[in-house]
Amino acid sequence: MATNFSASHTQDSNEIKEMYCEECDSHTGEYATAVAFCVDCVEYKCKTCKEYHRRHFKSHKVQDSDNMPHDFYLEKCSAHPKQLIKFYCSECCIEACKLCKDNEHVKCSNVNHLPTLASGIQNSDDLKNLQQNLDKLSADIKDTEKLLKAKSEVVVKQEEKATEACKKHKDRLVEAFKQQHQDLIDDFDKKMEETIARLKKERLELVQELSEKEIKFKNKITQAETDMKEEVVSSNTEFKVLKSEHLNLVENLEVLTADLEQTQKLGQNCKHFIKLKSTKQLCGNLHRNIEQIQQAYIQHYKFKMFNIQPTELSLESDTIFFTFVEESAVERKVVFNFDIKCDIDLISSLLVLSEQTLLISYYTKFSIPVIIYDVGTSHANYMDDIKFDAKPFGITKVSDYKVAVTFPDKRMIRMITFSEDMKVLDITKIPGNGYCTGIAYRNPYLVVSYWNPASIKILSMSGEVVKTFDKDDNGQKLFIKPWYLNVSPDNTMIYVSDRKEHTVTCLNYDGKVKAVYKDDQLKRPHQLAVDEYGSVYVCGFHSGNIHQLSSDLTKVKILVDKNDGLDQPRSVAYCPNTKRLFVGMPNKIKVFNVSLE
Repeated sequence: MATNFSASHTQDSNEIKEMYCEECDSHTGEYATAVAFCVDCVEYKCKTCKEYHRRHFKSHKVQDSDNMPHDFYLEKCSAHPKQLIKFYCSECCIEACKLCKDNEHVKCSNVNHLPTLASGIQNSDDLKNLQQNLDKLSADIKDTEKLLKAKSEVVVKQEEKATEACKKHKDRLVEAFKQQHQDLIDDFDKKMEETIARLKKERLELVQELSEKEIKFKNKITQAETDMKEEVVSSNTEFKVLKSEHLNLVENLEVLTADLEQTQKLGQNCKHFIKLKSTKQLCGNLHRNIEQIQQAYIQHYKFKMFNIQPTELSLESDTIFFTFVEESAVERKVVFNFDIKCDIDLISSLLVLSEQTLLISYYTKFSIPVIIYDVGTSHANYMDDIKFDAKPFGITKVSDYKVAVTFPDKRMIRMITFSEDMKVLDITKIPGNGYCTGIAYRNPYLVVSYWNPASIKILSMSGEVVKTFDKDDNGQKLFIKPWYLNVSPDNTMIYVSDRKEHTVTCLNYDGKVKAVYKDDQLKRPHQLAVDEYGSVYVCGFHSGNIHQLSSDLTKVKILVDKNDGLDQPRSVAYCPNTKRLFVGMPNKIKVFNVSLE
């Protein structure tokens, strides 16, 4: 039965004992034993192909099995894997298949059938000459081996002599070098003893001198501290006086009330009438005093330490070591700004985790890029990209290396813990209790905004609902689409942006509305940021601006707008340490340096 002929069947294989039909191998890929050879075609044929060939090519000389070449060379051509190598070009000194012969050796005049050329190789002059040449090479190699051995003995003796001389010279040089070092060490030890004695004396003198300067410095800074305390105490003297007057008002009111009750009980109508008139007049004075106290101005200030290096010059010349800066207003201005290119088309939320770490929630992708930026320049580098199975939206800081992120589509919140080098250590899922969007952390709770139904919920860190705010005292809806939220620095107020109502609402933690901000220049408010003084910054997505509001949602100013390069600002974050405001827009984050007016 015919079988497939493998390319592994080579001339050296012990399994191949007979030639196969080239016609069958070429056209059907089957193996068939060759029983004839066409001299004109230079091809081996099986019985069937031989009969077919004789019938159609009657002029061709076909040799039978006894007379055909039996020195088979079954290697395939590397250029034509289906062709056997059957020829040898004596001009090019290279073997060839039929295709190579017809194409590449067409101009060669000495291309012959390989088995025919090899038939007389055993008795050829070439083989005899080659054998003689090999015998001569063998004899030359033996003679060369004897010569190399004799020369090697001379080389070894020379090497031994040179090595011994080199070692002796090396030992002499090393010994001389060691002696020089020892001389240097001995000389240094002598100088060191002299120097130590001198330094001990100088140290004693220095200690005495520094001790005297330390006493002077302590006296100076103690006096500066005393002056500072007096200035701080006197900064709100008027308010403290009013506080004392308030106590007097309370006592006077109690006395007047007691006198009226006494004259009324005793039935002393005349005294009661006179007391009533005098009390009425005093009540007017009391109301004016009360109003004065309620409207009393409190001086705001921030303690500031001067960065003084305690050098000898500063100890003798400087007198101011710390002071406080009055902050009569929290209105801020933009000093200069720069951009961070981030190639993110939809920045949902920004979070300043530290002075050099900015996190972005990227709602159109399933990731949160982590950006590390240099606070001293406008240069920023992507550090990592945290992948998720859902789209992140709101993000808030829980601790220095932990954040909480909302995933509205999954109705869940994830707590992400980082290492100091901002590698993710742990991600914990907690129930979101609805389509959660904005999020803020108020120890030990999470404050979250929701759609459908629109509400604000206070959650425990395990996701349990503690409070829900969705209606006011009259049963009316508080919000239509509460988009983002934030909390005040003292954790007493919640600020919520409503993108449908174009408002910002201030609630306390009992759900009572304290203030509502609505302005024609604020359209589609998005993320909110709050600074250390309680000022609120809100993005106007359609109005293209950032509104600065006081803690009671009074408009301070439009801090930046389209003239400052804003285009559809969606997110905002504030860094209290660097006084920088980060505004997220499509494919860019603008960074504004802000300061008090």
